[in-house]
Amino acid sequence: MFETDALHRRGQALEDEFFHRVDEKLREQLRDSLERKKQRERLSAATGFTDEQLLDHLIDGGFQATTLAALALVPAVFIAWADGSVTAKERQAVLAAALDRGLEHEPTAMQMLHAWLNKHPPRSLWTLWKEYAEGLHDSVSATLADLLMKEILRTATSVAEASGGTLGFGKISEAEQKILDDVSNMYH
Repeated sequence: MFETDALHRRGQALEDEFFHRVDEKLREQLRDSLERKKQRERLSAATGFTDEQLLDHLIDGGFQATTLAALALVPAVFIAWADGSVTAKERQAVLAAALDRGLEHEPTAMQMLHAWLNKHPPRSLWTLWKEYAEGLHDSVSATLADLLMKEILRTATSVAEASGGTLGFGKISEAEQKILDDVSNMYH
């Protein structure tokens, strides 16, 4: 009888431990879900986006309301990497564009930008930028969307022109022009 009691208590302890772990996991999932909802709300407030899928993609990409400004520079970063490496002049042009946009007041956004300039960002960042740009285009007036796209193209073109060329000819490489065309064709 003593053995049966000990086995029963041991079985009960294992069962209690199992359900405790299940409860902890459920609480953790609930916390994560609530945190994600808060992140979505902050991003939605910052962007005006209501598409939860887009907001989730931005969150999964590591973006938050304070780092969104770095997204506008993604085309410039990809232009800088278009020829396989980032030159000092291209780096300087991208960082100058960041300063023009006030990114020095957003340290996390600047860290992201420096990381992208130090190591070629993944193709998924380009895909995410295009999704973000489409969402932005859909959430603002056509006039504002046109102004934003012109500014993005101006910045990307200045990075493309920062290095290269001889005597003013051939400043923009084919790889850089392809990216510029991709950006330009997004809304046409």
